Amino acid sequence: MPVNHPVAQPAELDALSEKWEPLLDVGKCEDSRQGPAKLHLVNAVDVYRSEHKEPEAIIDKLLYPGLSLVAGRPKVGKSWIGMQIALAVANNSKFAGRLSTKRPGKVLYLALEESQRRTAPRLRKLTKQTDNLKNIQFVYEINPLMSGGAAQIDACLTESPCALVIIDTFFAISRQSDRKNVDLLQAEYNAVNTLRQIAEKHSCAILLIHHTRKAVGEGVDTVLGTSGMTAAPDAIWTLRRQPDGDSLLTVTGRDIEEVVYGMRLENGDPFGWKITGQGAEAELSAERRDIMELLRNEGSQVPKMIASMLRKNASTVRRLLQMLVSDGMIDKDGSTYKVSPYTHSHEQHEQRERYEQ
Repeated sequence: MPVNHPVAQPAELDALSEKWEPLLDVGKCEDSRQGPAKLHLVNAVDVYRSEHKEPEAIIDKLLYPGLSLVAGRPKVGKSWIGMQIALAVANNSKFAGRLSTKRPGKVLYLALEESQRRTAPRLRKLTKQTDNLKNIQFVYEINPLMSGGAAQIDACLTESPCALVIIDTFFAISRQSDRKNVDLLQAEYNAVNTLRQIAEKHSCAILLIHHTRKAVGEGVDTVLGTSGMTAAPDAIWTLRRQPDGDSLLTVTGRDIEEVVYGMRLENGDPFGWKITGQGAEAELSAERRDIMELLRNEGSQVPKMIASMLRKNASTVRRLLQMLVSDGMIDKDGSTYKVSPYTHSHEQHEQRERYEQ
């Protein structure tokens, strides 16, 4: 059952917390009798010559310092992603069986839509160990973000620095009760940008869990709310369920290339999200992925043998093979089919990178 929180007043969403000071105070007005504060000017030559280190990934090719917003429909498995990422960072392990943790550390997890009673069995489904949980601290109650909550997070990170903060969910921490007489775009931008400033101040990653809208769309356009929700984050992840039951996790950001991961929520042992593919392969249907995996493991095969090994209709297999050839994923060599050299070399490159890590 969700935890009941005090209701925020609309005005609380229009200004930063009295206790929370934004990271940048450039342009902040002084006493009207003294006039406005002078702008801090930076010459373009100095900007051009300045050197800045590339951000170091916390989870390789996925999670970087700053604010990342992950959005998806209700019950699609967003919270499971958050918890698995928390375990990976806290335990210096791989996320979803593939992506390595590059910067392990402590995790602050704001589970604002559940109780400790609900968290316990979820943790037990994901891990059999308790040693790897000591670096995760859960929070179940917090003030509204713009009425003390931001200051609470800031103070907590000052006292106990963390590599990662997970907030589940934006609605639970913002607690917007009434939209009348409120500039929603500005209010949402202020709230999200405040979290981005906190992440920048403490050189950590904040993963903010949110929802997507019902309307048909893709990527950033599906995030629920105004454009203020998507203007401030450094990266936006969208989780979308496919007709075959698997999901696509699309990641886009300011400093990272857009990437798509095929995701499957495994209900067996081990339980949890598993990455099934990346890029073009991620967007294949489950049936075509089965064929790709078979050819990768068994080498060149004729359609009849593929159908037999996969226990599928021979006509269906031939149609799927033609689609894979058309997409450039496999090649036809006489009567046999094999993984294309480009696909194979790309996979070998990824495997070599994972090995070197």
